[in-house]
Amino acid sequence: MDLKKIESQIQEALGKIEHPAYKLSLAEIGMLDSVQEEDGNLRLNLKAPDPDRKTQIALEAQIRGLLTKLELPGKVKIRFTVDESLKPEEIGNRIRGVKNIIAIGSGKGGVGKSTVSANLAAAMARKGLKVGLLDADIYGPSIGKMFGLSGKQPLFGDGKRKVEPPQAHGVKVISFSFLLNPDQAVIWRGPMLGKAVEQFLYEIIWGELDYLLIDLPPGTGDVQLSLAQLVDLDGALIVTTPQNVAIQDATRAVAMFQEVKIPILGIIENMSEFICPHCGKSSHIFSKNGGPAFAAKYKVPFLGDLPLMTEIMESGEEGTPFSIQQEGPVQKSYFEIIDRIGTEVERYR
Repeated sequence: MDLKKIESQIQEALGKIEHPAYKLSLAEIGMLDSVQEEDGNLRLNLKAPDPDRKTQIALEAQIRGLLTKLELPGKVKIRFTVDESLKPEEIGNRIRGVKNIIAIGSGKGGVGKSTVSANLAAAMARKGLKVGLLDADIYGPSIGKMFGLSGKQPLFGDGKRKVEPPQAHGVKVISFSFLLNPDQAVIWRGPMLGKAVEQFLYEIIWGELDYLLIDLPPGTGDVQLSLAQLVDLDGALIVTTPQNVAIQDATRAVAMFQEVKIPILGIIENMSEFICPHCGKSSHIFSKNGGPAFAAKYKVPFLGDLPLMTEIMESGEEGTPFSIQQEGPVQKSYFEIIDRIGTEVERYR
């Protein structure tokens, strides 16, 4: 009996099982102590990081399920001993390795929230930050297209029920659109939406990130509430346009985040002015100063304004965020917004 080979097979199997309390595989925790031969059978000695017997029983069932596929000689006895020195640091409703998790919302559609999210993420990467972007707009996912990742994407796992996200322009991106045919409709109720968001949060290999940005669907519905329950957010950004109808809807988004005790890091005013592609003249076609007035009313920071430009629309269609295409006022505005976000995150820490 080649115990060394058997131990290697078992260690590989333990790498495919996640501990429910610590969100790490049993191999990563270091639970395999030894494999011994006893009268032609095997004895598997495991070290448990805590004395929770219910968890041990559940893990044993998963381990036996995988061991049956290995065709090991004889029967396998499994024994747990407690070794609390193995206990990983408690992270609560956090994602291991992700420093800051920020939701980007709006009270209504049509304010360019996803465009802002895509350009913000790309600008963060351009500044040297490690960033991921989660497209949580299940009914209308568009982030993938803005990064040149249109339609279904080949997704690869690590054998531990986790998926490696595609990467474009230095940003790790995951979107529900990667799982769908372009013309496929999503007809889901609340619980299914919540489960999809949970999988995108915890079953994606995000690795080490400075920021994970979550592009929310418009409004204040199931996805927003599920997100507040599933993960500890470091804050939220509100995207609005200057006119009163957008401001009124953004008010509801602020109220929702305040209700679930998520700090508002600031307001971003999109489409603050239209810049003519022919003459370069700017026009305030959606009113003026709505964002700063809104921020002042609710005593939250105003992070900056962004123009409405034909080039920004075209860059979204082409799959390369405009904020990284060339140096200029737009890139400068995004860099300034990023610096202010960093200041606000630290203030709430």
